[in-house]
Amino acid sequence: MVFDSFPVVFAELVIGSPQWTVPAIIIGTVLTFLVLWNYSTSGGRRVRTAWLGVTLKLIAIALLAVCLLQPMQRGERPRPRANLLPIVVDTSGSMELKIGRSTESWRDRIESDMSADSPVFSSMAQLFETRIYGFDKRLSSASEVVDLRRGGTGSRLVENLGELSRRLEGRPVAGVLLMTDGNVPGVAEELEELPALKFPVYPVIPSRTTGLNDLRITSTTVRQTNFEISPVTLAVQFAIDGSFPGQAIARLTDVALQSVVEEKTVPLRSDEKTFSVSFQFRPADVGLRFYRVDLFREADRAAFDKLDQLMDTPSSETTLVNNTRLIAVDRKGGPYRVLYVAGRPNWEFKFLRRAISEDAEVELTGLIRMANKEPKFSFRDKEVSSTNPLFQGLGDDAEETAEQYDEPVMIRIGVKETEELASGFPKVEEELFGFDALILDDIEAEFFSQDQLEMVRRFVSSRGGGLLMLGGQEMFRGRAFGDSFLGDLSPVYVSRTDIGLPAEYSMKLTREGMLQPWMRLRKTADAETKRLRTMPRFDSVNVVGSLKPGAYQLATVSGSDGQAQPAIAVQRFGRGKVGAVTVGDLWRWSMQPDPQNPDDSAQAWRQITRWLVGDVPRRAELSVAPGPDNDDSMVLRVDARDEAFLPLENPTITVNVIRPGGDALTLDAKPIGEIPGAYSVAYYDDQPGQYTATAEVRAEDGELVGTPTVGWTRQIAGREFDTLAVNQALLQRIAEQSGGDVIAEKDLNLLSRRLKSEKVPVMETWVFPLWHRGWVIALALGCLCGEWGLRRWRGLA
Repeated sequence: MVFDSFPVVFAELVIGSPQWTVPAIIIGTVLTFLVLWNYSTSGGRRVRTAWLGVTLKLIAIALLAVCLLQPMQRGERPRPRANLLPIVVDTSGSMELKIGRSTESWRDRIESDMSADSPVFSSMAQLFETRIYGFDKRLSSASEVVDLRRGGTGSRLVENLGELSRRLEGRPVAGVLLMTDGNVPGVAEELEELPALKFPVYPVIPSRTTGLNDLRITSTTVRQTNFEISPVTLAVQFAIDGSFPGQAIARLTDVALQSVVEEKTVPLRSDEKTFSVSFQFRPADVGLRFYRVDLFREADRAAFDKLDQLMDTPSSETTLVNNTRLIAVDRKGGPYRVLYVAGRPNWEFKFLRRAISEDAEVELTGLIRMANKEPKFSFRDKEVSSTNPLFQGLGDDAEETAEQYDEPVMIRIGVKETEELASGFPKVEEELFGFDALILDDIEAEFFSQDQLEMVRRFVSSRGGGLLMLGGQEMFRGRAFGDSFLGDLSPVYVSRTDIGLPAEYSMKLTREGMLQPWMRLRKTADAETKRLRTMPRFDSVNVVGSLKPGAYQLATVSGSDGQAQPAIAVQRFGRGKVGAVTVGDLWRWSMQPDPQNPDDSAQAWRQITRWLVGDVPRRAELSVAPGPDNDDSMVLRVDARDEAFLPLENPTITVNVIRPGGDALTLDAKPIGEIPGAYSVAYYDDQPGQYTATAEVRAEDGELVGTPTVGWTRQIAGREFDTLAVNQALLQRIAEQSGGDVIAEKDLNLLSRRLKSEKVPVMETWVFPLWHRGWVIALALGCLCGEWGLRRWRGLA
């Protein structure tokens, strides 16, 4: 509550001449008796006039009698200039705004009110030792308010109050005069973090707070996928203060190309204060790109051609600096490697390979079994051989020939090196972990050794890879599958029935499936439902059990009986993910395409593959996050792993940061002690614009592990422009928590009186004689003269 008056502190009354108490009583009594006797002998005429004369004379006698006692007032008051009065001024850019039609900003009026020759400041300086401080990101001091900086970025109110408390530790502080608009985003709900202050804080509320007319972006949200329906979705939320009839224009611009991606018009309704608009677009290329979204009315369109002048550009709003946001969009690029393993040649691989060939970021490697192992026969002989006895006695090369027939016949398609997968499915983690995803199609669990199955499990859970199981007569079958590691990984339980009876099955997406971008091929739910009705019917579906806890059913198939059963199910497993497709003849979709959309099946395969590899970790990863102390720093973190995706030991990591101006800075990352393989470095910079950081990670032997890149932005306007109105609620809570009061700007001249009447650290005792004051003698003489004049007027003399 803003105070308008101050409490009165009564001092102690002291008698200076107590020895005159008895004489004063005697003298007063005698004089009182004489006055009464004199009036009683004057007759009974004019009784009211007589009593008025008696009263005046007795008052005069009483005042003179009291003066004989020499009454004095004794109390305590602040010792002049012995107590500190810090004046703390917000120097951030939001203090420069001119609200309504005012020609002065809040900062301009502060300089006027707190100038060295102003009456307000002079009254404070006479009683207290004043000190001038300014704050935005950091606390600074100056000899006068006019010497403080202007247009600072950031407004760290809580942190700077704590810093001021530490600086003044042990000093006598009468109070702190806080002059700010209170625009400190994120602090109003976290006042429990306000440091314990040993002095009261007196926030000042400016007199001119009305007339705010502002259109501002409040937040932006980027949601990006690797899928063809909606690669990047940008949601922009904005709000209005004041009255804005008509409409606003939201414009998305590619910063690198300086080209407008899209422009939308949003009607502004007077009964609403918050609005939103969204953009869906496909970046021109993979990797890191920067975009800018501008929000304006048509009258202010030209102002956004020169962003560095937005603060000073005349407009229809209070300010335009909070009408623009820079956004970083990072579409992770490949190459992503996918290993496809099939138990027999089939049509599925043909169409899958054809679809993925159109995706430049995904590389598909096939490992297809053409024939099983040769059968072994057991003969009753005394010789013991680990190879097939059919080939014994055929010469010196019999053992080598036998080993070839003991292995299945596999063909490799799309391998990067001649020796890659030469011995079939990988037997060591380094080889398997070089892939980002694994697709198993129509292959039994017995094909893999126990070590290989355990390695597949670690590929998903520890390495974070994606695993997709495609239906077929050898998949999801029986106890052998259910008891293996593949059964553990599967999102569905094994059924007692091996495979469904031949029938026509139609597919349908579940509610969860409709919510997944990689499952949809159309932009709307109605269009997607219509598309599903045009899909061909399938004949082969693996019958499986129920979903496992934590798994999601994204699609179902149903036959002529209408009984639905799982078609596509997914689940998280450790750091990775697993998908199961129970339909064994998806290739029919590619053989019978929709004439209107012949690429549907290929697009579906590309999206499924992108889901598999979408968030699979790399050996070297770089991420960025704001610093923990809200000090405008950015923490760059590097995670480095070896070929087995274990923490990389003793790597050499350098981080190269490119600033908005184009100049580069090289930083050395240091280990994060409690996280093996993790390294970080803090970067401080407040220049608005776009930042790009690239980490170079090398193993101990000098091998280049990776060069990940990340980007972030700093806005043209600091966060103090997120709201422009004075945050009175925050200032009130700061005052109450510290023991101070909120002061209206018009009451600044009363602050000295307020502090003078309160208990401050350094006080002094003062004594003031009441009897020596002119009004006492004047009142006594006035009463005597009045009584004499009254008697003369009424003829009583």
